[in-house]
Amino acid sequence: MQTLYHHIRHADGPVYYSGEPISLADAQMMINEDIADGIISPGSFLRVEGVELVIEPAPPIASGE
Repeated sequence: MQTLYHHIRHADGPVYYSGEPISLADAQMMINEDIADGIISPGSFLRVEGVELVIEPAPPIASGE
């Protein structure tokens, strides 16, 4: 049985998706498309938190200093 999610939110709170239940794979495809379109920062990733998915921002790039 596949787990389905009704909500995806950004780690800082705003809702990214709320609607028909989708699989983790479908959610990842949505995120990848928005990364490609420049809507979400490259390196961002999904995390499962209870019954919803959370978009974690890309970790900061070390400046090397």
